[in-house]
Amino acid sequence: MEILHHFNIRGDKKGVLKNNLTYELRKNNDTNFNKALDIYEELNIVKEEAEEYFIKNQQINKNNNPTESKSEIKIRIYQNKLREIILSNYNSTCAICEINKTDLLVCSHIKPWNIDKEERLNPKNAICLCVLHDKMFDKGYFSLDPEYKIIFGQKADYQIKELLKTNSFKVPKHNEPDKNFLKYHFEEICR
Repeated sequence: MEILHHFNIRGDKKGVLKNNLTYELRKNNDTNFNKALDIYEELNIVKEEAEEYFIKNQQINKNNNPTESKSEIKIRIYQNKLREIILSNYNSTCAICEINKTDLLVCSHIKPWNIDKEERLNPKNAICLCVLHDKMFDKGYFSLDPEYKIIFGQKADYQIKELLKTNSFKVPKHNEPDKNFLKYHFEEICR
């Protein structure tokens, strides 16, 4: 805008740069306006070149440090067996969106694995969810009420609510989620 004001360009031409009509405007032979357009175009070229240079020259590992390390990890014993039971209970389908690709399904704990050692392998403490719904459930964007209706946590914004508003929970044929675990999930994870 300062460029336009500097060259005393009239108000009716101010929005013109946004519309990319430079060819038509140059035909008017308005010297001040053409100078402003030249400067504007040069600035755009410099901006694009600077962005391109910055993107090309970004380095994540400038010192060429090792990119891998060894570590010991704990493995969840019997988690695969629980997953088999849960996928079977839910007919290998996400309980929220009905995705049925087993490589996209997760045995999602209601009360987190690390919180309750006694209940971590309880099928009533797990739900079959796709990876997206598992992540949202795990992070407290939504939970289930005692009637298995979707309820939203404090993190859920308009977009999340819109994404889930047409979905409903499909109760499994066996081992439906324990209402006490759901209460814990809503009170401790969603708040």
